Amino acid sequence: MAGPKTPQSLLVRVINRAGAPFKSRISLDPDDLMQRARALTHLDDFGEPGFEVALGVLVESYLREARLNFMGRVLTQKSLLHCLTTRLQIEEYFRRNPQTANVPVPDPIIIAGAPRTGTTMLHGMLGADPANRTLKVWELFAPVPPGFTPCAPSDPRPEAVAQVMARYESRFMSAEGRRQVNAAHMTRPNDPQECFPLLQNSFASEVFGLFARADQYVRWLLEQDLTPAFRYHRRQIQLLTAAQPAARLVLKHPAHLSHLEEIFRVYPRARVIQTHRDPAEVIGSMCSLCDTARGLHTDFVDRNHIGATVCDVLSISMERGMQARKKLDPDRFLDIHYRDLTANPMNALRTIYSWLGIPMTPELERTFAGYLDRDRQERANHRHSYDLERYGLNAADVRSRYPEYIAQYLPDTSNRAGG
Repeated sequence: MAGPKTPQSLLVRVINRAGAPFKSRISLDPDDLMQRARALTHLDDFGEPGFEVALGVLVESYLREARLNFMGRVLTQKSLLHCLTTRLQIEEYFRRNPQTANVPVPDPIIIAGAPRTGTTMLHGMLGADPANRTLKVWELFAPVPPGFTPCAPSDPRPEAVAQVMARYESRFMSAEGRRQVNAAHMTRPNDPQECFPLLQNSFASEVFGLFARADQYVRWLLEQDLTPAFRYHRRQIQLLTAAQPAARLVLKHPAHLSHLEEIFRVYPRARVIQTHRDPAEVIGSMCSLCDTARGLHTDFVDRNHIGATVCDVLSISMERGMQARKKLDPDRFLDIHYRDLTANPMNALRTIYSWLGIPMTPELERTFAGYLDRDRQERANHRHSYDLERYGLNAADVRSRYPEYIAQYLPDTSNRAGG
């Protein structure tokens, strides 16, 4: 990818050209990566086995399909190494602080709508309530405290993660890339974040397929029983909540929709809020985000392939979610429509709190109102525009792929003919 619209900075484009003959030297071999992680941390225990299989499938998929450029390969190696070193640090933390294994995890409230259906907006809204414990960007990417000590006088992790994020944006991304990412999914160190990093540490996250083409891995992952990955997910939440417990835990990740049965095996008393939106709007926004993310790692972004793949994955996710809900207690689920959420967010919050059996006090209403006012001002500066045709799609064809889902959750949408 080249030209003024690339998400890559000029520095990255220069490095990619110069480094092209040497990119195969950037090892993605799983055994090599694990050995490097041991050397970096001087630790040896990766915890419960099984993640090695997923790591192997992911790397094989990247090598066959991703066509990573030089910096794409460097960044991918760093990402995989980060997951491996985090696993080593997590196990060392539990070794030094064995009482953490007894930390109770609150029954989670899980936001699990399809991507681009208002899940981020709702997550931020619920996170404004001080009684709701959300997981912040910085703690998800640096879950283990320095020195493996549960409590420290000052924690350098928030600032350290903020610096890493700022360096990444300024060095690796063009102005256009920063604009695209911030419009699609702005992420700051202290914001509530999706819990996908906890699954990435088991190499069990569809998000790996967002940043680079990995169809083989994504298809394989959708066929797996992820109960072990969610057990490890819970283990990490024990670590994260040990120092900051809360009455309620609010988690969010769109891909959870594909794995509801596994989630309820590990969190049997979870409550799930599923958000809904016209698939034609969901798909366009998802494609745009994937386009930008992949453009940072490869010079060969196939937009028609992105369109087809996003449609396929969303179809599987919706189908699995609907099938799982037929087996699970319907009282554990609440449906929120994107149009209702965006038109009257305060009313959506009242509905959610009534469902949870939590009083909506005047003080809490004022807290939410202040958050919503700030959020509206911020969103006004970051408009996300996208075009289905850019990805070889049109609205009518997209909607035709999800007849069951639309009939069940969005009956008004079925009357739309197109755009």
